[in-house]
Amino acid sequence: MIYVIMGPTASGKSNAAHALAKHFNCPIINADAFQIYKSMDIGTNKVSKDDENYSRYYLLDIVEPNESYSVMEYQSAFRKTLEDLQKKYQDIVVCGGTGLYIRAATYDYEFLKEEEADETFDDLSNEELHSLLEKLDEKEAEKIHQNNRKRMIRAINLINKSGVSKSSLLDKQEHKPIFTNKEITYLFINPDREALYTNINNRVEEMFNNGLVEEVKGLLNKYELSLTATQGIGYKEVISYLNNEITLEECKELIKKRTRNYAKRQVTFFKHQFVCQEYKSYQELVDNYLL
Repeated sequence: MIYVIMGPTASGKSNAAHALAKHFNCPIINADAFQIYKSMDIGTNKVSKDDENYSRYYLLDIVEPNESYSVMEYQSAFRKTLEDLQKKYQDIVVCGGTGLYIRAATYDYEFLKEEEADETFDDLSNEELHSLLEKLDEKEAEKIHQNNRKRMIRAINLINKSGVSKSSLLDKQEHKPIFTNKEITYLFINPDREALYTNINNRVEEMFNNGLVEEVKGLLNKYELSLTATQGIGYKEVISYLNNEITLEECKELIKKRTRNYAKRQVTFFKHQFVCQEYKSYQELVDNYLL
């Protein structure tokens, strides 16, 4: 059985994953878009390398922070990893809060391979390029940051070659589960809003106490961070603080606010995108499976 443990940030997903993995003596596949990055540990609340559970994880610490990583790459890596693990284990735990990663991994998403661009659009600025993409494919433009010039050019060239927008091609896909109910179960931890927000606020304070600012300084000294990496909540705010754009207290409050907003979006996504068993806490989930 594949046990997919999902929920908003600070809901206790990792605790539940560790308990189930220990009970079933099985591995854990990471499904968090920022925990894939090496050296981004405190801000992502990644399991410590000193923790006995760390050795159970796959697709953790697999990408350098100066590299970009797509949902399509994750889908490919997940399915290859799952195939290999199922040769050794009867049960697998999947844990993460990135809903699109979980959907892409366990549903029949087919990603369009964008060929390298014939047209380079050297005469257009990033802003002008993004405006062009908006005119051609508004939905795809919403997904691509205007600083991601490479993806914008690929999307525009795909339209120019095929005559059809990428989003319209993707919309035709049915996105059905690739596993049966006997093969996979989705476990959704959805705490009461007040309790969740308290957990988030406390976690942010703990991140700073554990050295988040020092972690970001170290990353900036060692890497030219990718656009993807710098968009992680906690990292972009600390970068603003280090650039003297905001105070430390403003930084903390901004992280708390954005994390709460993100958690709200996560809950909405999981509720609407998956048929799942819902629990108010990780302990309720664990008790259901282990008692």
